[in-house]
Amino acid sequence: MRHWSFGSGTFRKIFLSYTAILIIPIIVFSTLNVQRNITEERQKLHEKHVSDANRIAAVVDNKLNELKNIAKMISIESWLRKMMQNTDVYDDEFDLLKMLEIRRNFENSINSTNVLSFGTVIFPDKQQMLSTWGTFSEDHFFSNIAIFDGDTRQMMQSALREQQYFKVMAPATVNLWGSSKRVIPVLQSLEVVNHPRAVLALFIDSDYFSEYMRRFGSVESKDILITTHETPIFKQSRNPDNGVQEIEHTYELVVPSQESSLQYKISYFDNSVIGINNLFSSLLAIMISIAFGMLSAFLLAKVSYRPLGTLLHKLSAGIRYEEGKNSPVSGSEYNYIEESFDRLLSENQVLQQSMQDYEKAAKSNLFLQLLKGYFADDQHMNGLKKFGIGYTEEMHYCTMLISFHAIRDFSDLDKIKKIEMMTMVIIEKVMSCHRLDYELFEVTNADKALILSSTNRFGEDGMMEQIAAGITEEIERTCGFQPFVLYGTMEKGLVGISKSYYTANESLQYTLFSREHLRIAPEETIPSIVDYYYPTDWEVQLINNLKIGNLDTSMQILYEISAENGKRNLSEASTIKLVSLLMETLLRVLHELNLDTGIYAKQFANRAKGKNTEEMWGYVFEVGTLLCERNRYSNTSSTIEAGSQLLQYVNQNYTSADVSLKQLAEIFQMSVSKASKLFKEVTGINFYDYLCRLRIEMAKELLRGKECGIDDIARRVGYENVYSFKRAFTRYEGIKPDEYMESAG
Repeated sequence: MRHWSFGSGTFRKIFLSYTAILIIPIIVFSTLNVQRNITEERQKLHEKHVSDANRIAAVVDNKLNELKNIAKMISIESWLRKMMQNTDVYDDEFDLLKMLEIRRNFENSINSTNVLSFGTVIFPDKQQMLSTWGTFSEDHFFSNIAIFDGDTRQMMQSALREQQYFKVMAPATVNLWGSSKRVIPVLQSLEVVNHPRAVLALFIDSDYFSEYMRRFGSVESKDILITTHETPIFKQSRNPDNGVQEIEHTYELVVPSQESSLQYKISYFDNSVIGINNLFSSLLAIMISIAFGMLSAFLLAKVSYRPLGTLLHKLSAGIRYEEGKNSPVSGSEYNYIEESFDRLLSENQVLQQSMQDYEKAAKSNLFLQLLKGYFADDQHMNGLKKFGIGYTEEMHYCTMLISFHAIRDFSDLDKIKKIEMMTMVIIEKVMSCHRLDYELFEVTNADKALILSSTNRFGEDGMMEQIAAGITEEIERTCGFQPFVLYGTMEKGLVGISKSYYTANESLQYTLFSREHLRIAPEETIPSIVDYYYPTDWEVQLINNLKIGNLDTSMQILYEISAENGKRNLSEASTIKLVSLLMETLLRVLHELNLDTGIYAKQFANRAKGKNTEEMWGYVFEVGTLLCERNRYSNTSSTIEAGSQLLQYVNQNYTSADVSLKQLAEIFQMSVSKASKLFKEVTGINFYDYLCRLRIEMAKELLRGKECGIDDIARRVGYENVYSFKRAFTRYEGIKPDEYMESAG
């Protein structure tokens, strides 16, 4: 008897679960609170920097306003208007005292700004200049008193000829009275015309302006850059305080000037990564909350574990694993319950997937059998009903083939998938207009096959032409290429599906042949097409039914071949060739059964010489009947029943890797040689060929689906390793599995 120990393992898990439930919200809310504090502090600091940047811009703008006021005051002076005149009428008014007064007032205005180095009033037309030092000619002033480099002087002379409201120029070096200094020229027209007669030129001293910015600027900013039209005119950088590590992260605020074309770019240190004023109190509150949460979790675990412990004890005592009865017990009760459910879920998923794969493959195989003309029997009809296919012998059918051979490049998988999806949507749309039931699936010799069905006759009023044209036009419009959409005749009964299919397939093969050959050599004669109806699949079924003595099905096959060819109004030569082929099939079966074929061949030859097709047909039916009767006599009912059981078992279990002749012999209690002989008598081919064909057909369906890899497909269809699967597939199909998958795309 097992003794289970609940110990501290289960309780510990419950306690940790409650702890996580209570602690996680505490941590989350605390983190959110810290994040909120950081965000608020960042926002406050940003607002402070924005306010500081606006203040700096206002300080500089105020100084610019002072410069504007100087120009405004001078422009209204009477002496200026008189000096601007291109005449000497007013020269007598400007004596020495008057000029000293004008120069003194001008000097007071310049000195009042505390940032100007000097200033002049320039009269471009008269080429004279008035400064605080006196009146000079323009050339003499810029050549001997205030000497600029050639480019700066040329730019200033060019600007003097145009109306300048308030133009701030790039900084320049001037040699003033023999002393070099950096100045920022500011030009203001004293007359609002295109070619002003007087211009005020003020020169901001860079050293004075730097001192002014240090006094009234910012102590928090890293850099202050003033530009005009993207040209820097002033830059001030602030180094961090001694002993304080420089912060690498900065961000920039750009403030446009309200008084000129200047722009102020102020950079600030981004030193707001974290800053919680009450950090200690926040941490203390978090620790208290965590301690309270753990205490609450312990109490909840104690309360919850008491009834749960009893329940787990009973559940674990009821679990039995046959594989581990004598193995030592380890782990908690949860492990056993979890393992049990996991095992059941896994087995259920595997079973469901296997059932889905089986149903998909079986349904596709049934449709392929209907196309090939597998004649209905009770087992076949039960298979149709099992998979929800409501086909009956009283219904009418028509088969349609949709070929994508017009596509030359199959390397674009996305395009191929899109075409397949659009094809399904288009067919659903077209079929809804005609109210016909249909089944769409893939086939080997065309990309898609469509079986149309109805309890009433259809297609006599041009419906099939309309359906084919509608599908073709929609695919061409949406996908950009024209598919081949061909349909067969409308037939009644399940065998009619095969008749309609072969008619459509003949049309498809003719269309493909014409496209490949007529375009290259139109002068060549097209090889004659076989006009009689004798499908290879029907021939195989006829041989198998003759071997087992199934008279009804054999006669039905012969009758269907005769009736279908009768509709085609064959020529006498084609009819004789068809009946001769059927007779060759019967003689081949007689030879395989070690029966004398000479007498039957001679009797048929005598009838063939007379070219009486009715007698030839009658003799074929006669020999077929005799052959079935002979085989039925030699094959007792017990032998036929045993062979059917072998065949049914293989059809149901061919995907198992354990299926073999030895296994069949053990299950049905017979020798291996008898099982092999009995299986070949029932099917007409040996056991391993039949088994491989079933597996390869299912593998082809899975390869076309492209839902799993080749290794998985090999395992699903019953091969123990992928190498055996590849060899078998290449042997029966002529190409490798991966090549078939690519060609099916």
